[in-house]
Amino acid sequence: MIKDIKVAAVNLENIFSNLIRDVPSFEVLNKDVLPYGLKQHTRSICWLAEQVILQNVKKRQIEYGLTSYSDPESDISAWDACLGLKECPAPSYINIKVSDVTRPVRRNDIASVQKLISFYKERPTAFLFYVVIMLEFEGNRIHFRKEPIVRYYPWIGDFVINSRNHHIQSVYETSVTERTTSEFLKLVRSRASARNVL
Repeated sequence: MIKDIKVAAVNLENIFSNLIRDVPSFEVLNKDVLPYGLKQHTRSICWLAEQVILQNVKKRQIEYGLTSYSDPESDISAWDACLGLKECPAPSYINIKVSDVTRPVRRNDIASVQKLISFYKERPTAFLFYVVIMLEFEGNRIHFRKEPIVRYYPWIGDFVINSRNHHIQSVYETSVTERTTSEFLKLVRSRASARNVL
């Protein structure tokens, strides 16, 4: 199981590294309608960037060695795409995150506690990863920068529960602590209960 998770993580790193190479940037709006360019506000273009990332992985799925690609039924799921990887027996569910390369390292919302618990209740043996793509603003263009960050949710090394919005928070670059899904969920429930989230 640990070997399969590591193989999936390496495959995902390769897939999204290839994506950044193949689609290094995209234009958000024509300069005729936005003559002064975009303000550096990640939230305003987050969904667009995610669509560019996901649709181009779907378009290139054979080229990237995927055996399957599927989207969730709802756009508020714990995952954004499910990828079949040739070298991995289990499908890999991914949650795309985008972040401005100029932002200092800080804690970010990683997942809703309730959505994560529900996801694993439905799919107890599933592989769920988050993939962070760094971006940079230049006028009306968004550039994808650096290598992607790929983390397997149960192995998130250091995290807290935000009692304000009931999300797991961590730095995207968090260390890795190998643990089982049940160990991870026990830890999440314990920390969530301590913060009066559950």
